[in-house]
Amino acid sequence: MRISYQQLKQEFLRVLLARGVAAEKAEACATLFADTSESGVYSHGVNRFPRFIQQLDAGHIVPTATPEKILSLGAIEQWDAHRAIGNLTAADMMDRAMELADSHGIGLVALRNANHWMRGGSYGWQAAEKGYVGICWTNSIAVMPPWGAKNCAIGTNPLIVAVPGEPITMVDMSMSMFSYGMLEINRLAGKTLPVDGGFDNDGNYTRDPATIEENRRILPMGYWKGSALSIVLDMLATLLSNGSSVTEVTQDNGDEFGISQVFIAIDVDRLIDGPTRDAKLARIIESISGAERANGEQAIRLPGHKFPGIRAENQQQGIPVDERVWARIQAL
Repeated sequence: MRISYQQLKQEFLRVLLARGVAAEKAEACATLFADTSESGVYSHGVNRFPRFIQQLDAGHIVPTATPEKILSLGAIEQWDAHRAIGNLTAADMMDRAMELADSHGIGLVALRNANHWMRGGSYGWQAAEKGYVGICWTNSIAVMPPWGAKNCAIGTNPLIVAVPGEPITMVDMSMSMFSYGMLEINRLAGKTLPVDGGFDNDGNYTRDPATIEENRRILPMGYWKGSALSIVLDMLATLLSNGSSVTEVTQDNGDEFGISQVFIAIDVDRLIDGPTRDAKLARIIESISGAERANGEQAIRLPGHKFPGIRAENQQQGIPVDERVWARIQAL
């Protein structure tokens, strides 16, 4: 089924207001959820909303909290989110990183006691739309086994890098082969994964999303490389923010809240003039797009270039929503 942007946003808004979220915050939060869904990232938009409300009802999200600056070192700042609404806080922190970049050429904001930011790519895109390179990442609860292990001890710890240009080029990826949100998307659609995404209960590779969701034996992206990158991203977020690590979040909280995040903005226009920047990017894009295809049925893609087209289609036709997800939201 397809739902209009306005209808989707109004349903989000209704649920938030019913829980006493202040009108201004509820409006902004509902807008971010609707924008994420309209951009085609349903796993972290409409599909994620019931889980967000579950955490709000449990008290893990504090809707009245206001992030607080703890430390300032020129281009680097430390902030405490006080478990405020995750997507609103993340947008504010990237805005702050851009303000710092205006003064220093680069800005870095490290955030502790944060909540899940929903679609991390929103904040990289936010920076790139304004002409900055946007880089951000977050740690999480332990939901992935390190390479060679059976039990979960590391996070999927998504990393986002967005490069300004026409179009914006952006990678938004968890350190697992598939995010848990994408596992859900495929399970709801009755699909198997296109490549191995984890292990079954006997330790064999599997493409069945339901099995991986249940046993949590998700495969790190690039096998040992994704496992290693997850670990160092967690260490950096923990140290820069003086916040909680994946281990602490898992063992002390038991659910994904109070996590650590990093937001970086770079004013690239101070490093290279506009025409030179555009020419260099165009040459890279042309070289990649013009590469000989290994399979005539499979397009060569550049990261992030699909989003404007998906958004335009969803604006025209409505946003695809799984009927079961829509029923859960309407029942809230």
